[in-house]
Formats: sequence, C-alpha cells, structure tokens
Amino acid sequence: MRQLALLIGVMAFLVCVPVTASAADITVTARVSSKRVSLNETFTLSVVVEGAMSAPAPELGRIVEQFTVYSSGTSSSMSIVNGRRMSSKQWNYSLLPRAPGSFVLGPVEVEVGGAIYSSEPIEIEVVEGESRRANGEMEVREATGSQTAASGDVFVTMTVDKAKAYVNEQITLSFKYYRRVEPRGPRYESPDVTGFWTEDLPPPEEYFEMVDGKRYRVTEIRTALFGAAAGTATVGEARLTYHAEGAPFTFFRTQGEKKILSTKPITIEVLPLPSDGRARGFGGAVGQYRVESSVDVQEVEELKPVTLRVTVTGTGNARTVPAPVPDDVPGFKVYESGSSTDISKKNGIVGGVRTFEYVFVPQQSGDLTIPGIELKYFDPARGRYDVARTDDISLKVAVRTTIDEQVAGAVGAAISRVGADIRYIREPDGFLKRASRPLYFRPAFLLLQLLPLLCLGTVWMWKDRRKRLSQDRGLERFLRAPARARRELKAAGALSTAGDHAGTCSAVARLTVDFIGDRLGVASRGMRLGELRAALMEAGADVAAADRAISLLSACDMSRFAGAQGSLTTEEILDEADILIKNIEKLGRGGNR
Repeated sequence: MRQLALLIGVMAFLVCVPVTASAADITVTARVSSKRVSLNETFTLSVVVEGAMSAPAPELGRIVEQFTVYSSGTSSSMSIVNGRRMSSKQWNYSLLPRAPGSFVLGPVEVEVGGAIYSSEPIEIEVVEGESRRANGEMEVREATGSQTAASGDVFVTMTVDKAKAYVNEQITLSFKYYRRVEPRGPRYESPDVTGFWTEDLPPPEEYFEMVDGKRYRVTEIRTALFGAAAGTATVGEARLTYHAEGAPFTFFRTQGEKKILSTKPITIEVLPLPSDGRARGFGGAVGQYRVESSVDVQEVEELKPVTLRVTVTGTGNARTVPAPVPDDVPGFKVYESGSSTDISKKNGIVGGVRTFEYVFVPQQSGDLTIPGIELKYFDPARGRYDVARTDDISLKVAVRTTIDEQVAGAVGAAISRVGADIRYIREPDGFLKRASRPLYFRPAFLLLQLLPLLCLGTVWMWKDRRKRLSQDRGLERFLRAPARARRELKAAGALSTAGDHAGTCSAVARLTVDFIGDRLGVASRGMRLGELRAALMEAGADVAAADRAISLLSACDMSRFAGAQGSLTTEEILDEADILIKNIEKLGRGGNR
C-alpha cells in the first residue's frame, strides 16, 4: 500500500509541474499583400511567429481602430533546413480601410512565455479610387534580369546577387518556386554549399510575379553565403519534389505522378583579400564594423579586478570576427573573461553584435589608463582595409586596504549552521496477521489490479514530460540546477582538500554564476556584479542574501585574478556557496516564491 501511495504521489507531481514554451530564438514578422490600396478594397496582413508553435494570437493594437479586420485563418509548419529544425505559426487577416491617408501598421506584438516580441511597423497608403493592383491580390512584380522562361505551370529558379565576392563577403542565394496551380506535397531540398559558411534568411517571402505575360505565385527562400577560402566554389543543384494532381473523378483521390524539378549549379569566384594595405594584426574580419568599450567601475582599489567590455557592431559574418586583443598595458595584468554573439538578419543583410570581456587587475595605485583597442577589418564595399578603435579609458586606482577591513566589509556577521536529525520510527513487531479471507476478496488486491494502468499512465506522462522539457531548455535548467550545483560544489571541495585554493575559487565562482542564471532564467555569465545583485533582488531575494552572493563572488575574484588569499578562507568560501545554493533554491522560476 505504501508503494501504491508513492506511485500516485509521483504521478501527481508530474501532472502539477508547469511546463511552458521555450522563448529562445523567437521572431515576429508582419507583411502585407500591398502597401498601396484603394479605400474600398481589402488587402492581406500576415503575421508569422517563428520558434514557438504554441504562440497565442497576436495583439493588433491600433490596427483594429484604423481598419475593419476579418480573420482569414491560421497555419502552422515545421521543417528541417540544413540540419536545423524550424517551426512557425502564421495568422492571416483581411483588412478593409476606413478612411484614406497614410497609416502605420504595428508593431504587432505577441506574448510568449511572459516576454513580448514585436514586428517591424509597416507603412500603408490608402487612396481614393483604384489602386495599382486588383482587389484582394498580392503585390505583382515584373520579372527582371535573367529569368528562366516558364516551361509549364510549375518551375523553379536559383540565382545569386553576385558571381564574384571576396573571402567572407556576403553572397545572397535566392531560390524561387513558381506555380500557376498548387501542387501537392511540395518539398524543398537545399543545394550543396560546400566551401561556404551559411546563414538562413527567414522567413520565405510570398508574392506574384509576371513571367512571359503570365502571372505566377512565387515563394522565395534566401540564404546568405560566405566564401571560406579563395578560389572557385560551386553551389550545387537545388530540388523541388511534388506530386501532380491525380484523377479528379475517382472515389479515392490519388497523389498523382511524382515530379522533381532541379536547378543548375552556380559557380562563384571567391577572391582573395588583397595584400596591399593589409595592416599588421588583421584577423580576417570582413564587413563594416564599429567598436565601443566600457568598464564596470571608474575607481577601484589596487589588485581588485575591473571588467572591460568591448562591443563590435556592424554588418558581415559576425561569427568570424576575431577577438580584439589588447596590447600589453603597463600597470595591469589582463585576463580574457568570455565572449558572446548576437546575429541579426535585417532586410536580408547579415550582421550582429559580438561582445568580448577582459579582466584588468591593477598592480599599482594612481591614475592609470587602459589604451584604446583596435579592430582591423576589410571593407568589401570600398575594397580596402580599415581600422575601428575605441577611446582610452582612465581609472583612478586607490591604495589597497588591509585584509581586516576587507573582511569587515565583505562579511558582516558570523555564519552559523543549524541542523537536526530525523529519527526513524520503527513499526511494532507482530502487526501483520494472516488473512482470514481469500486473497481476491481483499481491498488491497483489488487496488493492485489498477497498478498496470497506473504504470502505463506514469510512463506516458514521464515521456510527455521529457518531450516538453526538451522543448523548454529554461525549465530543464531550472529543475536540474540544484543537483548540478551541488555536484560542482563537491568537486570544488576536492580541490580544496588538495590545497588548490585558486582552483577552488574558480570552481565556486563558476557554479555560483551558472546556478543564479539557471534558477532566474537570465544570461548570468555576461553580467557584472551589480547586474547580478539587481537580478537577485528583482527575483525576490532579500538584501542580505543578495549582498552575501556578491561578497562571495568578489572574494573568489580576488583570489582568482589578484593571486591573493582574499577576504575568505577556502573553507569559508565553500560554506558560503552551500548557503547561497539553499537561499536561491527557495526562489521559484522567474523569481516567484
């Protein structure tokens, strides 16, 4: 009976654990069938949410005040492109203008997992009389440049915007799927792009295009290519597989004949970067960039670390931008602290922001200067090398205080641990008696008949929970963070036993920052100490607990970067980390107690 009760309790726990949709890599895109319409005609507004299949309906805001809105249905899709799973959900609306004039649609907002995601606003012109398109149709484009002649109701093309490009310069690959009828089950197979770095440029664009006097519906899929090495590289053939319609008058509808459409391969000449004008220290960055830098504090004591954050922003293959390494700086010891990359694909141009962090430890007091950091890059638009440089940063370094003063400021009171044992209550001997009735009349036996169904339900719920956790990495990190933190704390204790004080401090600092990030759902590794304290306070931690966490990290940094014992001994650091884990574990996900 106790085992049955335990099983029922496990099932109740699995049912009650909240599982929410992941909010990572979610984008919202809004587009219209035409940006110029007449007063008495409708046009289509499509809102696409990528990265969240269970997203709620978007908030249209003032659009419902400016236009009469009719819902035209929704659709969902999931595909795998270049080994990456992509999911999206689309809402379609028919809009009828209420008055002539110029209007701004949006931004359209969608709330996923408690966060708000917005689309870019769209400008619409409403005119009296007839507009340049027929009622209710998408924008019609005239085919320009070299296009494949229409050989039937369905055909495909593949083009690039340039046949020559420098190494690591963006080349936009465009695959277009034309049709005058809608075939069944179309499936796109991307080309072989060996020799290129690639970035998808979602979402696919839908419009109408005139080819040889005939109007086709077009789906365009674009991909950004970056040549990896100089020479000749080939983009392989892309394929579209679909089924023609079967016999229309049969009772059982058939798929029809399978057809495959293939494009021709495209040869691209990847030019080497010129040797003339190449600056010493050039690391391979190609694009157009600017560099900024900042420090977390302007005044610091001797041997206390200062974090320098260098941000590189611009257009180009940001993933390959090298770290702008600072030169030897007199009066400082310099350590690399980490980096992060945020890719943007606005208007089909790949760019982004790459952030690098360095720790500067002043070795002397006085007015010291961190000289500007340079990033040397090649600008393909102008065909020459250029340099982006940050400004010099001045610091006031005070004389180091005594160890006693540091201890007094970091630890305000002694730490005491209180524990209690739980005694096992032994059951009295002889409480079991032989059953006087047959086994199949006993209530426990009848309840056991439900055990297979309970086990089956438990297994199903367990598999469903694992599936949901795989889709919500944030919740998985939240649930598994305590066990992982205690394992790492145990490993740090082993380093302490071996006499490795610096290794113990590094391990404790790492597990502390990661545990805060996992439980609060924030990117803690890129935060400064002040930002970590603010995140803890916002999550519901009291002032003492937040200050205690920051003091622990400060003591660890002192030992890691300054090479000194710091304000806490190894044993005190381990004890503080254990108490920190217990305090933060009381905070619920998202900071709710």
